[in-house]
Amino acid sequence: MTMSSLSLSGLISKTFFLTAPVLLIMAIGLAASEILWEMGLLRRLGTVGKPLSRFARLPETCAVAVITSLISPTAANTMLQSLRENKILTDRQTYLASLLNGAIVPVKEVFTYQLPVVLPALGAQVGLVYIGTLWLGALVLFLFVIVCGRLMLSRSDNGHAAVQPAPPGPMSLRRVLSRCVKRFGRIATIFLSVTLCVFVLMDLGILARLERLLSPAFAWLDLSPIVLPSIATYVISPLVGTSMLGTLVRNDLVDPREAIVALLFGSVFMLPLLYMRFYLPQWVAIFGLRLGVLRALTSATLIMATRLVVLVFFLW
Repeated sequence: MTMSSLSLSGLISKTFFLTAPVLLIMAIGLAASEILWEMGLLRRLGTVGKPLSRFARLPETCAVAVITSLISPTAANTMLQSLRENKILTDRQTYLASLLNGAIVPVKEVFTYQLPVVLPALGAQVGLVYIGTLWLGALVLFLFVIVCGRLMLSRSDNGHAAVQPAPPGPMSLRRVLSRCVKRFGRIATIFLSVTLCVFVLMDLGILARLERLLSPAFAWLDLSPIVLPSIATYVISPLVGTSMLGTLVRNDLVDPREAIVALLFGSVFMLPLLYMRFYLPQWVAIFGLRLGVLRALTSATLIMATRLVVLVFFLW
């Protein structure tokens, strides 16, 4: 199967429009981190993170990224990588702090996505179960960070990493700009390339094949085929997919329990596609191949396991 030059140009355009806002956030996060480090402000902001360091033995400087994740998880992860490259954080600390950023995201999404969008789209019964599942996944991530922090990090590591190295002389905008341009150039190149490759694979029909593969499973779960288009759409746009499923529930075409099972089943098996399409390219671009892939595998595995548990509960 081949693609025409027009199709390829369309995919390049689609890649650009998808990645441009994310790259802008990355650039802002990277610049903010470099400026804070250059001005020596990370030590002051890090005092907010004392409870965090007590629970998970993470450095107080991670609190800056955690606070930032309430506004933009992408900017927060970019800040962590900047701290890592400046030798303030180790690989393990960066890995756990990034997972903590992901666990904090539902706090922000309650008021920006879950209550104003998901709940009206799915209705109270289905919506509350789905939102509760999202929060359960965040809780599992949070507990994972605490347990691994206590097992993988020693108190001496925490104390050492919390001490911010003194910036080399007075603040230099030229030095900040030089580091930002160098790091952002590498991040942008990897992010654009990986995202384009994912879109090419999707254009070759991976999504359509997935829908055909899922059809027997939907029949085995005794789910109506009418929910399949909604769940397939969920992979491309969770907002559109949940809205379509909510419409089916409101029109009594499917009952709430069937909608919940379909939504959980679809999200479990389509979550890898979401990660491959968006999160994996972003995290590999920010953290590098090894840490980026490990970050994605850990998060996806824990969240999928959580949703499987809830799914089994409803099936039982």
